[in-house]
Amino acid sequence: MSRWPIAFLALIIALISYFFSHESLVLFGLVFSGFMGSRLLSQPNFRSFDSLGLIIVILEMATGVIPGAFPQIALPSLFLDSMQMLILVPILLFFFATNSEHKIQNHNQVDLMHGLLTATLIFIVLLGAIVISVLYGVAYIDGFLLTLFLVATLILGVSWFWNPGVGYSGMGVLWNRYAMTIGGPFETWINTLTTLIEEHYLTPNDYLKAACEHLVENDWLHAIQWNFKNSMVSAGEKTGTRIEHMINNDISVELYFTSNPGPALEQHTTLLIRMAYQFYLAKLNQEKMRAQEHFATIHHTGARLTHDIRNILQSIETSLDILGINYGSERQQALLQKNLTHISLRLENTLKQLKTPKLDAEIKLLSANEWMDKVEQQHHSNASIRFHRELTSNPALPEDLFDSVLDNLINNAMRKSSTGRVDVRLYCNSDIILLSVCDDGSPVESSIEASLFNQPVSSGSGMGIGLYQSTIMARAFNFELELSQNEAGRVCFNLFQHLQD
Repeated sequence: MSRWPIAFLALIIALISYFFSHESLVLFGLVFSGFMGSRLLSQPNFRSFDSLGLIIVILEMATGVIPGAFPQIALPSLFLDSMQMLILVPILLFFFATNSEHKIQNHNQVDLMHGLLTATLIFIVLLGAIVISVLYGVAYIDGFLLTLFLVATLILGVSWFWNPGVGYSGMGVLWNRYAMTIGGPFETWINTLTTLIEEHYLTPNDYLKAACEHLVENDWLHAIQWNFKNSMVSAGEKTGTRIEHMINNDISVELYFTSNPGPALEQHTTLLIRMAYQFYLAKLNQEKMRAQEHFATIHHTGARLTHDIRNILQSIETSLDILGINYGSERQQALLQKNLTHISLRLENTLKQLKTPKLDAEIKLLSANEWMDKVEQQHHSNASIRFHRELTSNPALPEDLFDSVLDNLINNAMRKSSTGRVDVRLYCNSDIILLSVCDDGSPVESSIEASLFNQPVSSGSGMGIGLYQSTIMARAFNFELELSQNEAGRVCFNLFQHLQD
């Protein structure tokens, strides 16, 4: 930085101070009082110190500097000596007063508007005293006190009109209404960004293009072009002053202004562009989240159908076991026919779900007794599975739900090496429908139990996506699936519905 401008300014100030000493002191006093007045209004912790310093400057200017600058103003020597002695009192207070918060708050902050207001008020008081004294022949002290009274009355009146405090809106509300302008380029741009981000049909690039088309409608901007690594988005006609702004190493933005924008408008436009980029990233995140939800749905559907196919394979294995049992040919053929019919229906339902992912509106119902007869025949060859029924009523059961839950629970129980017996119990009365599947194997681990029905889990016992999908399916039919007992030798799962609820 060159020092010549600073040296030239210092020389001018020194010449003015030499040839116009008193006038330069008045100017210096006004500037100094403006600095202290700005801190007086903006920093309450230093109010006592700034007030004391401002009083010293005002008294010194009124009684020492002004009479020396204007020969028409003459003050008694005794009064001047008394005032100089009086001014020493607040000066001495600075050396003995302490401020414990001077390290907490920055004492160098200056509010320009408050400083100008303070300097202007002091200048009006001093100028009023001079004018009244010179033009009307009134004593300078009397003119000073009169001007001080008028200015104080004016300030009190303006402050009351600014905020009446009696339930009426004052000038402060009107000032804020016009100072805080709503409807400028910045506010309009924010409204455009927040409105377009809600349009889910827009891709990230379409969103960015639509937003830029709204921005180039301003008179001071002709065109915007976004340069990505493998694509480009532009809006408007590329004419006028070109300015390029780098978002990062892979993205840059070219701005075409109608004329040289200047630093303020350039920074303002850059801020708007960076805000648009943040909304663009939010739109990209929306697309990623939507894709993740889509893939999660595909994963759950595929896992559910895989589980159904695994159960079908289990039924095929049961059919093969029937072939190895020494039954009579007629009984053997009857069991095979029932199992193969069941396998055919299950495969048909699975293929329907693969072809049409929407839910089937038709719910297949089967009475409790008929459903128990069916599952007992399906698992008749497995001696480790025992069925019990306590039916005081014979309600209609959703066949798909009960088949899926039962197959899943039996497969999970039989997959455990410690399982020797599985008890299946169906209990129905006028209050509740309850299907209980208990085994004498090892319990479910506590770390898995907490999230068993809330999300897919992985464990050596095979309790993964099946129970999670069964829970979702059960809730669709207003049933609940729970782990009622979990201890060694007694692990029970219940599928139930309270008919009163």
